[in-house]
Amino acid sequence: MLDWLGSVQIRRRSASRVELGLTRGTAWTGWGLAAGGGWLISLGALWSMLLGGLVVGVGVLLGTLQRRLVFDREDGLLRSEQRIFGIRRRAAIPLFHLRAVVVSARRGGIYVAYVERRVGGTIHLDEARRPAPLLALAEAISEVAELRLVYDATTRAAVSD
Repeated sequence: MLDWLGSVQIRRRSASRVELGLTRGTAWTGWGLAAGGGWLISLGALWSMLLGGLVVGVGVLLGTLQRRLVFDREDGLLRSEQRIFGIRRRAAIPLFHLRAVVVSARRGGIYVAYVERRVGGTIHLDEARRPAPLLALAEAISEVAELRLVYDATTRAAVSD
């Protein structure tokens, strides 16, 4: 139901660069939740103040959440930047450390897109109920970063989780 929350989309694309970022709907939802939580706090009842505080916290978390991934063939790097509550985390990963862009099926009809690394864990891109948007995202990354594209939507992949 809330597949779009926290989804990434292609912001800019050229022959040698793809820039991904979170959808604007995530931030708008977060600030809307924060406003709704403020309204609950203003009711004055103990239960509404506790629930309102929780909703404000989740709202601020979503409102300040930022994620940016830049696959740059000219520089030979994947630049990753994530912010949450204003705290920034950056990483630069050489493209030759990446093995493939994978779209695979999981249990419950969910499809997951991620970048497989030669050493270390995977880099999660996005997940959705339909594979088409994930496949378009993976194809764009695969073309720019010159990575292998793996599309595994078989039931075997979903059962092995």
